[in-house]
Amino acid sequence: MAHSRFLFVLVFVGVVGNALGADSVFGDVFGWGVATSAFQTEGAWNVKGKGESVWDRYAHDRGGDNGENTCDGYYRVDEDISYLRKIGVTHYSFSIAWTRIFPNGQSASRSEDGIQHYRDLVRKLVESNIKPVVTLYHYDLPQQLMEQGGWENADTITRFEEYARTVFTALGHQVMHWITIYDPYGVAFTYGNASFAPAGVIHPATGPYKAAHNLIQAHTRVYHMYQKDFKTQQGGNVGITLKSDIFKGAAGDGSDNVAAKRAADFSLGWFGEPLMGANGDYPEVMKTKAATRLPIFTEEQKTKNKGAVDFLGLAIGVVKRVADAPSTASLQEGLMKDQAVLTKGTQSSGETDIKDFLLSVKSRYNNPEMFIFDIGYGDCGTLYDQARIDYMKKYISALGKSIGSDHVRVSGYFPPFMDSYDWETGFKTKRGIYHIEFDRKDRMDKASARFYRTLIQNRGSDFQYPPEFVNDVIREKDTFLDEKFPVGFSWGVATAAYQIEGGWNEDGKGPSIWDNFAHDNRLAYGDTGDVACDSYHKYKEDVQMVKRLGVSHYRFSIAWSRLLPDGTATSLNPAGLAYYNNLINELVANGITPMVTLYHWDLPQALQNFGGFENDTIVNYFNDYAKICFENFGDRVPLWITFNEAFVVSWLGYGIGVFAPGVSKPGDGVYRVAHNIIRSHVKAYHTYDDHFRHRYHGKVGITLDCDWKEPITTDAMDRYAAERALQFKLGWFANPIYGNGDYPAVMRYTVDRKSRKEGRNDQYVRHNRDNRENHYEGDQDLYTKVDDCWPGSDWLKVNPWGLRGLLRWVQDQYGNPPLYVTENGISDDGTLEDQNRADFYRSYTNEMLKAIKLDGCDVKGYMAWSLMDNLEWTSGYTQKFGIFQVDFNSPNRTRTPKRSAAFYSDKPVLLNAGLANVPVSMGSGEEDLSPPLSRGFTDLRAGFSYGVVTSSAGGLVEGLVGDLSGICGFGRTKAPGGGRDNRFTALGSLSSPSAADEDSLCEGG
Repeated sequence: MAHSRFLFVLVFVGVVGNALGADSVFGDVFGWGVATSAFQTEGAWNVKGKGESVWDRYAHDRGGDNGENTCDGYYRVDEDISYLRKIGVTHYSFSIAWTRIFPNGQSASRSEDGIQHYRDLVRKLVESNIKPVVTLYHYDLPQQLMEQGGWENADTITRFEEYARTVFTALGHQVMHWITIYDPYGVAFTYGNASFAPAGVIHPATGPYKAAHNLIQAHTRVYHMYQKDFKTQQGGNVGITLKSDIFKGAAGDGSDNVAAKRAADFSLGWFGEPLMGANGDYPEVMKTKAATRLPIFTEEQKTKNKGAVDFLGLAIGVVKRVADAPSTASLQEGLMKDQAVLTKGTQSSGETDIKDFLLSVKSRYNNPEMFIFDIGYGDCGTLYDQARIDYMKKYISALGKSIGSDHVRVSGYFPPFMDSYDWETGFKTKRGIYHIEFDRKDRMDKASARFYRTLIQNRGSDFQYPPEFVNDVIREKDTFLDEKFPVGFSWGVATAAYQIEGGWNEDGKGPSIWDNFAHDNRLAYGDTGDVACDSYHKYKEDVQMVKRLGVSHYRFSIAWSRLLPDGTATSLNPAGLAYYNNLINELVANGITPMVTLYHWDLPQALQNFGGFENDTIVNYFNDYAKICFENFGDRVPLWITFNEAFVVSWLGYGIGVFAPGVSKPGDGVYRVAHNIIRSHVKAYHTYDDHFRHRYHGKVGITLDCDWKEPITTDAMDRYAAERALQFKLGWFANPIYGNGDYPAVMRYTVDRKSRKEGRNDQYVRHNRDNRENHYEGDQDLYTKVDDCWPGSDWLKVNPWGLRGLLRWVQDQYGNPPLYVTENGISDDGTLEDQNRADFYRSYTNEMLKAIKLDGCDVKGYMAWSLMDNLEWTSGYTQKFGIFQVDFNSPNRTRTPKRSAAFYSDKPVLLNAGLANVPVSMGSGEEDLSPPLSRGFTDLRAGFSYGVVTSSAGGLVEGLVGDLSGICGFGRTKAPGGGRDNRFTALGSLSSPSAADEDSLCEGG
């Protein structure tokens, strides 16, 4: 199998369905904003005297992710404001780090640097016509105050009041909306549970109640201070943000509904009743349940509490289905036991849930003005976040209906601005509409940011969602296409000579570059292919394995140095000739069509001694070798692949030298090698066309590997970068064959320009190889990343829809030639219970079916990688791709079918999109390998992916096998004197090289 990568480049298009009403109810003054908080985004945790907060201490003590630099927002104010302007928000909600103003929490430690930082931030926002919404306290209490008791200590109220006064004085003339405290429930809860900062403070019986009491008083005192000392001069408003889940009775009966009401009282009501209720006091149920452990407000405090909010910030959590706890013995002492409810299940809040919740707040608290702080849709960070768009559409729709139908006073909406430190999960959970590359701190707008920008432009009203949000390929990725593959579609499996044959020096075989590379201890754990799967001696068993799967094709490669030990025609080895004749005859006798690769990376070492593919004479040597194969095997082989993954040979073998032959010439050798590979393919193609086609009527193609590239953003430079990356990878080899006979124009221009600058005259050689920027990768001027949501290993990622995107691109670029996917697979540790491999095949084949049925791509066949576990090149035997397990510890190299063999051998499954319920019997006498496989997409653990590209990077995708037939018109596949029906292209997918019928490539997205 080949070095596995199947990455695809595509530009997303599509139309997202509408969810909002036709007329906007939000009006002209609605606050469209985004939100952040200091600890989550600022970084610079100890810069210019900033003090330590409880979250600094907690994160450092816990280990792992922390807030030391997070999004680096402290240093990127101008950049972040430019993105706010790009989105078009009217408001920006952020919090101030208390310890940046008062490093130890007290006024004596006042920091002018900290104050100036926020002055500059507010000033720049106002200059950009963005209204600041400023939160004074968002979880990050000064650590020194925590050491004095934190919010359990009433002195903290005074410290908070001093801090607020300083901030009001410094910033208040430009800030019209102040939030004193974000989520006081969450803050108070931590004083009875150590799962959140500040850790180690566990007073479950009294701690949460005492902390909440002081938080309420802190808010109230700051509110009245502002009314008395600042309101007249500054004219701002002061509120508080309460966070609450939505509680519903689990069974819908009386006791559970009462439990749901009680849970709400212990959550939103805990703070809402004192501040917005009728009497400025706690809910009656709390006073009854907590009794003397619940602090008591004086009558004066109740009076001050009541109505001490100008607006309410509301953060709505999940829906919790709760039941009355018949016994509280198992519940934690204090808050949980007092509440006496059991959570039976949780689910995301739906549109109706949100609407009903807002209506209940309106009814309970006399319809306060509300700002909605969306806690955000948490995922792994994908840039094309359709799920987040759907989530936001639901939210906006609920708000619109609440305003229009229920007359709820919602005045603003604030989703998370950017991915950030997500408290308990660190950087694992991403909620922002902007993606953050935490190692580089780069900001990249997600599809949801583009959606939100358009939503704001339309004032929340209905609009046709443009294609740059998320295209149809991605939106349809989880939809199973329940159709059949075309009649005559070819199913097969694939291997490669060095990876399976063994017999490295038997019967006159000469050494290859991979023999020498392995013997030089360049493979993992000193592994070699000396024996591998021993297929040189066990080829008949291999053929029976293929037959057992019931597939029609077997793709294998010929070891050049087994047939011609020194690489030249004069060294023809009768034993090698007999071996491949026997293998081909065995396949034909069992009704299996051979698909033969002439070169799968194992060049005879004798030819490498003269420069290998850097030496122009290789073109004639390869043609002589190909001609011998055509002459001796052509009567039984209808499908020929000249080269497997020409890119890998050029770049990994001769560019950076990590594959055999280990030559490192990234600036010039890589181009020379690619040039000679193309010339070798073309000459061999014409040799077949001139001398053998009329006799054998076969087809000749080449396997090209390529990465699927997706622009990171929809900016023009990123779109150009994605296309440029694809042309530098796939077009490098495909355009001379399927295009105008020359390299892609962007590649020709870039390389020639840089070569001339260096004083070079060679059209395909460039750059000083000692300059790491001046080489093939540097020529592309790209930055590449892999989407955070693609599972898999470091070098293999699972992303099935990328295959469809690649097929469409090929169709669009090259006139839809017939194409074979010649490799597609996933690695694991070799277990027999490889359900992930069955799921992988199921998902990728269905995406391929979509390309055929929905997009019109002319895909002719699919070769799964691989028939059996084998030597995975430099990874040795550490990664297994086989449908059959091979016991490499046994001298017999015992083969055993895995669970995936049952899936892949099922004809109805393959013909019906590869996704139906799967019978698992391997046939007569075999025990079932797995339970029935369910229909649908599942979480895949490894496999192909596409690379995401921005204006300085590239992506990854695996292969095309094209029939390089010489010069042809741009966008066409027909070469002078040749018919498209005589050529094919092969496409490879994650985990190994690919080959396809030269007539195949797909229509563009």
